[in-house]
Amino acid sequence: MKKIKLVIKDIVILMSTFLLMLLLTYLFYPIVKKNIKFEPAIETLIYLLISLYLFIIYRKEIINYFKDFRLNYKKYISKNFEFFLICILAMMILNIILVEIIGQMPTNEELNKSSIKNNLFFSFLQVCIFAPFYEEVLFRLNFKNLFKNKIIFSIFTGLIFGSMHLISAKSLIEIPFILSYSIAGFALGYVFYDTNNIFTSMFFHFFNNFLSLILTVIGEYLWKG
Repeated sequence: MKKIKLVIKDIVILMSTFLLMLLLTYLFYPIVKKNIKFEPAIETLIYLLISLYLFIIYRKEIINYFKDFRLNYKKYISKNFEFFLICILAMMILNIILVEIIGQMPTNEELNKSSIKNNLFFSFLQVCIFAPFYEEVLFRLNFKNLFKNKIIFSIFTGLIFGSMHLISAKSLIEIPFILSYSIAGFALGYVFYDTNNIFTSMFFHFFNNFLSLILTVIGEYLWKG
């Protein structure tokens, strides 16, 4: 019975978060429609509000995790740095192979690149600050108590993480990209479970997204040059 209650609770939090995101998007749509220049700021505000919503729900756990991370961050990061790099390298290689086979990048990456080109400041806030926070809380911390096995937890949350990144997909041909996103999700789930600290996975999520942002900016600069 306790397990069933946990499952229901986790699903309710997951669904309510997405409903809140849809509601906020709907409420702010008239502003964006009136002036498209406000879109980056509005999107960032929605990310902030979603992060606050999840913080309120898990504030006790997040505060305790932060206190622990502040004392042990060097150990947590050094312990998992090599493993995470290997996983990200595998994700990048698989992504390159899939792009060659499918003939296009995943829509999610195209949208991120477009956002970075249009407004670097708000893109940094969205991709490197708010996304690592609310995605780690929603996809990792939210399901932590459902699993006692680290590998099963990492696979489960990795698949959810990968699937959610294809919500913006334009066609079913993009489905194989679930695999590359899920590798990143697996790695983040693994380091969270291994260190029992959500800020470890937040740090690596930030690291991955910041690296992607830098590479996108450099690529855009070289392309223009």
